[in-house]
Amino acid sequence: MNDERLDHLISAHLHGLLSSNERTELEQRLQHSAADREHFWQEAELHSMMHASLQTDIVLPERPRPAATPWLAWRPLTAAAAGIVLGMFCTSVVFGYVMPRAVATASRLFALVDGSFEKTMGRVASGFPSEFGKWSGDEAEVIENLSLNAKEGKQALRFVRAEREPALPNYGAASCDVYQLVDLRSLKADADPGEATLELSARFMDARQKAGEKVKFICRLYTFSGTSDSLPAEWPLSQKEALAAGSGTFDSFGGAPATWQPVMTKVLLPPGADFAVIHLVVHKPKTPTGTEAVFGDQFADDVRLTLKTQPVLPVRLAQR
Repeated sequence: MNDERLDHLISAHLHGLLSSNERTELEQRLQHSAADREHFWQEAELHSMMHASLQTDIVLPERPRPAATPWLAWRPLTAAAAGIVLGMFCTSVVFGYVMPRAVATASRLFALVDGSFEKTMGRVASGFPSEFGKWSGDEAEVIENLSLNAKEGKQALRFVRAEREPALPNYGAASCDVYQLVDLRSLKADADPGEATLELSARFMDARQKAGEKVKFICRLYTFSGTSDSLPAEWPLSQKEALAAGSGTFDSFGGAPATWQPVMTKVLLPPGADFAVIHLVVHKPKTPTGTEAVFGDQFADDVRLTLKTQPVLPVRLAQR
């Protein structure tokens, strides 16, 4: 049997056109050939991204799953979105995933206010934010600089100075931190059943013309339950109370040409999450104690918070 025959069988299966004999033929190929199974997975994954899913009762051995990523304990199986039943073979029964009548979604959350830094100009408020939808933190400012080629609009956030001295003797780390509180309570009323993920992305630029000491750009995302009233007084100790937390980083030594670098992190959204903390950082690993940690050539723009949902994958019991 050649590959054209296998392609025909897979295509017919994905479009719901398999005859009974062809279904048996395809199942036998998938049962006995690892290469055929791998080809089947590749075609099913491609199909799942382009078309609505079709339920079926084909049973095949489970494909090896990739290692879990640090931010997510497991990865939803793409092939399940194609309507395939994944078998875990034993002596009498097979447990498998089947495709629900729902689709994965992704939507930008505008509860994160002014992620493009176009609505204000000048110095951001000092200290940890006490209300939703306002940028504040260490000394930083929103500026208009056409030479930056801002990712959204004409303005961008410029990190200026760390307001806290390094904590360690002689040399310590220093950072310029900017925050925003984001209200998530409206998501509870609109949430669909299934797994939800919050994804935070931002773009950073190190505009130093000459290469120099390393700076680290960081975007962090925290989710909390309850109210945010006590956070300003207790931050950063209250980080330990977060329901979930994620962090993405980018290291830079400067030097032309300066370009915008994307940084992203994501967390599973717990059902009890009421608000999130967005945390943008530019960090110097070594700053002499007593020396002011000045930045000025480091920028952020195009900050986005995206909600991604994955429908629940129900388990079906199939007798063998």
